[in-house]
Amino acid sequence: MKWLDDVLKASQLVKKKGFKAVTHGGGAHADDTLAAALLWRSGAEAVYRLNTAEEILKIEGDVVLFDIGDQFRLPDRYVVLDHHGVSDPAEEPSSVIQVSLAVGARYAPLVATLIHWVDLFDRYGPEAKRWAGPYGNSLNNGVVKYFGESNGLVRDTKFLDLLADALYSKLSLDLAAFSEAFKLAEKLSFSDLAEKYPRTFQTLRLMQAASKDVITASTSKEAYETGFGIDFGAYAVLAVPELEQYVLKGLERHYADAKRATEIVSSQRYKLITTGEIAAVAVEENVPPAPLWNALIDEKALNGPVLIVVKDRRNPGAYTVWRPDRYANIIDFRKIGGDRVLFKHVTGFMAVVRGESAEEVAAYVLEQLDVV
Repeated sequence: MKWLDDVLKASQLVKKKGFKAVTHGGGAHADDTLAAALLWRSGAEAVYRLNTAEEILKIEGDVVLFDIGDQFRLPDRYVVLDHHGVSDPAEEPSSVIQVSLAVGARYAPLVATLIHWVDLFDRYGPEAKRWAGPYGNSLNNGVVKYFGESNGLVRDTKFLDLLADALYSKLSLDLAAFSEAFKLAEKLSFSDLAEKYPRTFQTLRLMQAASKDVITASTSKEAYETGFGIDFGAYAVLAVPELEQYVLKGLERHYADAKRATEIVSSQRYKLITTGEIAAVAVEENVPPAPLWNALIDEKALNGPVLIVVKDRRNPGAYTVWRPDRYANIIDFRKIGGDRVLFKHVTGFMAVVRGESAEEVAAYVLEQLDVV
């Protein structure tokens, strides 16, 4: 398997020291955020968040490139630990697993369990919640949102150090003890919106409930629907209390995006295309599509199968196309093609497409899906 060969090559670079670590810019995810912390702790001279081969090729010396790069042609001084070029998510683990192997990480049992779910949620999306029991995604939203605000050279290496401390922590907890981590919800400033937009701020309400009874909250029907549950971020703020300030800032930014989604919907700054069985919502702004979809439902602006098109953060002139997991049986972006398609997730839940406008991309994708 080629990915194992790449892991071996990366491990050799790590042992040599003096390497640089590079992941993608734009929105961050738990796998690449934790992988960045691991590589920093393992001797990376610098960590960068870049998106194009041209930018990446300017980095001198040995480079470990992770969670991006399968489509790039790079010199031998680069090693790529990416899992996005496969046809089946079962073929390769996500970047946090590949990097863990490359740096020889040894985790305590609880950390290993939480990293396992980071990997599965990254590869398979929310559908992994059906097997995850109380595990899911919650405070990771704050971890990745904090990391995702940086682009280019990552300057806040203190955050990476603290995250690495949490990864290598031996702290052992019963699941019920995680209620303490969710008391962060009491410090967030969005409680009034959670009442008006119950779906958009569903995870905030679940965090509030989890601060009292984490097991019931993380195994509820709502948790199943949203993918909510105990995650590495919840462990990190208990294992390394200094991380709480970073996670809190990230959560404020995360829910600020949800608030912006409600403002876009309430002011009708979107175009609804209802041709055919599938509706499309086009927005000329960069906003996470999931809270936008939830805000549309809260405002009773749509019902039924829908795809969401918003400006892409990583690629100028391109748009992110996304669909809710519940419509996986009728909306599959692996079906779309052409040189305008920059990226298609292996599970078909999202793609990145070039276009002149969100509305034009929506029409293009609907045509590709044969629903116009």
